[in-house]
Amino acid sequence: MSALQWIKEDYCVYIPAIDSEHKLLIAIVNDFESALNMDCSLHAQIIPGKLAILSEIIKKHFESEEQFLLVNNYPWLEEQKSQHAQLLEQIAKFESRFKAEKSAFNDKMLLFLKDWLIRHLILYDRKFGNYFNGKELVSP
Repeated sequence: MSALQWIKEDYCVYIPAIDSEHKLLIAIVNDFESALNMDCSLHAQIIPGKLAILSEIIKKHFESEEQFLLVNNYPWLEEQKSQHAQLLEQIAKFESRFKAEKSAFNDKMLLFLKDWLIRHLILYDRKFGNYFNGKELVSP
């Protein structure tokens, strides 16, 4: 599997704070790939911490993005929040499964994260980036 690359033309919403957070999320997801390429005996030591970091950063990102959309009256905020809730639920399942099985985080889960992130950036976040293009924005 290849690492995700930030492709400005595909992923950028042209809101600097949000784009910075998106770049960080891509880096963290890529970090999972590096961890999965390590000796399997190390997964039990490495993966739980990485899942916790991913979960925390995603929650903070979703909170700041949703707050931004709220103060700028984004009409599809509820749809965005629903997408966010679905990913958080899936990550919680990954964390629970890993705690129970100690080796459950695998390439399929990594592929899910990569796919979700890219689809979300292109289908949902670019949508609000385009919506706000040229508008005066309020910082939360």
